[in-house]
Formats: sequence, C-alpha cells, structure tokens
Amino acid sequence: MKDKSENTNWLERIVTVIAGILVLFTFGFLIYQIIYRENTPPDLVISLGEITQKQQGYSIPVSVKNNGTQTAENINIEISSGEGDNQETGQLSFQYIPGKSSNKAWVNFTKKPDPNKIKTHVSGYSTP
Repeated sequence: MKDKSENTNWLERIVTVIAGILVLFTFGFLIYQIIYRENTPPDLVISLGEITQKQQGYSIPVSVKNNGTQTAENINIEISSGEGDNQETGQLSFQYIPGKSSNKAWVNFTKKPDPNKIKTHVSGYSTP
C-alpha cells in the first residue's frame, strides 16, 4: 500500500507552496500595518465637479475624500451658491466615510450657480 504523500504530483506541491507564501505575506503585511500605521483623525476634503443642467435645475457632483486614517461618521456638508437674496444652499449628509477613502454625491440648485461663488463647508462629523 502506497503512502498518500507519494500520490501527490509536482503541480499540487507548487500550488500549495505558492498559496502558503501568499498567506504568510498577507499576514505579514497586516501585522506591519497594525504596528506602523499612523492613526490620524479624519481630514475631509471637498471637490466639486462640473455643473450640469438637469430638467429641474442644475446639479453639481461632489466628492468628499477622507485623507485621515480614522472613519468619519454622520458627516454634514453645506454648499452655497450666490450671495444675498440670490443665495441658494444645498446640504449633503453621509453616514460614514472610512479612512483613506471617498464618497460621491450630487447637490442641486434651481438657478445656475456661478462656479466662482460656490462655497463648501463641512458643518460637522463624529468619530466612532
């Protein structure tokens, strides 16, 4: 009777060794990240895209990037266009934005906003 290890071929052994190396590399990388990753608070940066005309008004794509490593939760953003009586304000809320990631949304206005007079403001967020 032959031992089961004698029945394995060279391809099985190569695949097993490669899989083991990948698993060890992944664990090593995760441990490195835990030890050496700098824990920074949320740093939210707002970017606006080009204004597009829609059926009911004008829309602006908004991208919010979290440059910090901590997650930001319950994010509230105000975007205003115009001044005085012509001012319109839009608000966006995001449930959360993990560290080193971004979310996208759209804000709508009834009048065409002047790109030079659009103001953005993160009015608040929390950290878990």
